[in-house]
Amino acid sequence: MRSSRVRERIYSPKRLVAAGFIVSVLLALLMLAGCADSPGGGTDDSWRTTELTDVRTGEVFSVNRYSDRPVFIQTFTITCPVCMKQQEEITRLEAGGTIPFVLIGLDIDPNGDAGSLLRYTEQKGYTGRYARSPPVMTRSLLDRFGMTVLSPAQAPLILVCPDGTAGLLSPGIKSAADLSQVLSGCR
Repeated sequence: MRSSRVRERIYSPKRLVAAGFIVSVLLALLMLAGCADSPGGGTDDSWRTTELTDVRTGEVFSVNRYSDRPVFIQTFTITCPVCMKQQEEITRLEAGGTIPFVLIGLDIDPNGDAGSLLRYTEQKGYTGRYARSPPVMTRSLLDRFGMTVLSPAQAPLILVCPDGTAGLLSPGIKSAADLSQVLSGCR
């Protein structure tokens, strides 16, 4: 009797759906990895000019549009708790108002959609511009910054400075104070 209850818990519909989602995301990541010529350190900079559509306003923009101030690019999924914590820290930083910057939140979930992302941004109230990452942008980010940009659990955050330099910050959640310090070093 006990083993049948254990088996029921292991194979519950919720767990099967969660496992299916995880497997599909991992397969998508593996397929994307196969599309990149040289993950990390590549020279494909099309991520700077790729047109994105803000899910809140419908406005089309690109990273290059904000060459007058620092830009954080956060790749994430709307179901990632680590991503949410990082977005809370970025929102805290923005509320402090000490250094102007732009956040571009890129939903990289291959199964995501603009409607879900819009509901997410409205519900959470985070600062920044939010868009679905087109495959060409995702591949370009992967080529330039490596697999970490496709790992939401590592809280990937790219900093693009007005002088054009760009770098992937260290993995893990960065506090508002940490981000402020990083921004102050941007030229």
